[in-house]
Order: sequence, then structure tokens, then C-alpha cells
Amino acid sequence: MKRQTGFTLIELVAVIVILAVAAVPLFGLFTQASASLLDNERIQTAVQLAQERAESIIAQRRAADFAGVGVGTTTDVLGANYSAYTRTVTVTQPPAGPGCPLHPVTGVSAACKEVVVTVAQGPDALAQVTFLLVDY
Repeated sequence: MKRQTGFTLIELVAVIVILAVAAVPLFGLFTQASASLLDNERIQTAVQLAQERAESIIAQRRAADFAGVGVGTTTDVLGANYSAYTRTVTVTQPPAGPGCPLHPVTGVSAACKEVVVTVAQGPDALAQVTFLLVDY
């Protein structure tokens, strides 16, 4: 009689069951990775919207001079693709002194404005850009 080699049906079923049980925790990782990707996409979009507004304020300062950037808080209305986001710009004029750099020629503390651009989605602030505009 010839001896047969290989696996029995019961051994194959046992291996399939063991692999299935071991694979169940991996499905949770796939779900978590998907949610993480969506969060990262939201944050990246918010950072781009904040950077875009910061660059437009710097361009406005170059075109209209320092006085062209008004002090106060404004909320931008974003287009249809970004309607879930809220972009708020706050411009304050701190007192001249240690917070503002010295004028390169006169050595006197220059006038400056602090600009904070915040982008939120719902109650969550996702990105914030803060910079100083200086009147040299």
C-alpha cells in the first residue's frame, strides 16, 4: 500500500479558522487608517486655506501700504468646495515696544500689527497662522 502525504481536510479547516481569527484585529486597523487619512486631509486643507489668506494679507500690505491692513476681526465666506470651513482673520495693533522690531535706519521701535488667521471646521480649529506686519 502506498503512503499518501499531504494535509487532511480537518487540518486545512483548522488553519483557515486560525487565520480568520488572527485577521479580525487587522480590519480595525484598516478602519482606523481610513479615519486618520480623512483627518489629515481636513488639516491639510485648513492649512492651505490659512496660508492662502496670510499671503493675500501680505500682498495687500505691499499694494496698499501698512495702513491698508485694518485692525479688527473678519470672517471670510469660503466657496462651495470649502463651505464646511470657517476662516477668521484677527488683526491687532500691539503697543510699540519689545514686541515690534526696531526700524533698521532710525533704531526706533517700528509700528506693527499682529495677524492671526484661524481656519476651523465646526468647533475644531484645524490650522492657525500668526505673523507680524511691520511698518518700516
